[in-house]
Formats: sequence, structure tokens, C-alpha cells
Amino acid sequence: MAEVAIKLPKEKLIEGLSTLSFEEIKEIMDSLIQKKLLSLPSAKGIYKKASEIAKKKKLPVGVAEEAVRWARAKK
Repeated sequence: MAEVAIKLPKEKLIEGLSTLSFEEIKEIMDSLIQKKLLSLPSAKGIYKKASEIAKKKKLPVGVAEEAVRWARAKK
């Protein structure tokens, strides 16, 4: 069976994705990662970004550590 691709403008794609649940978007992201169409950021990069966000929003320090644990679980 032939594969079909549909090209959508970015606005329509975002509009369509916004109707999906978090779990459905997560499944799409996981599929892209498995097919190597999307690469995960490094654990160091995730920790740095999560630390910056945690400081700005005055979140507990464990938020950055949790982000790294999540990233490592995705490998």
C-alpha cells in the first residue's frame, strides 16, 4: 500500500494539534522519536533549561532532576 502525505500550512497543523489531548500529542512525539525523525535533547540541556524555568517560577529544585529522569527514560 502506498503512503500518502498531506501538506498543511503551519496554522492548520497547529489548529489540528490543539484539539488533541496531551496523551495523544505525547504518542505522536514518541513515534517521531522512535522513527528517528526527532531527536531528544541531551540530559545536560534539559537540566539546564529546567533549572532556568525552576528559578524563574520559583519551583522546587527537584523539577530539573525530574526532567532529567524523564529524558533518560525515553532513551
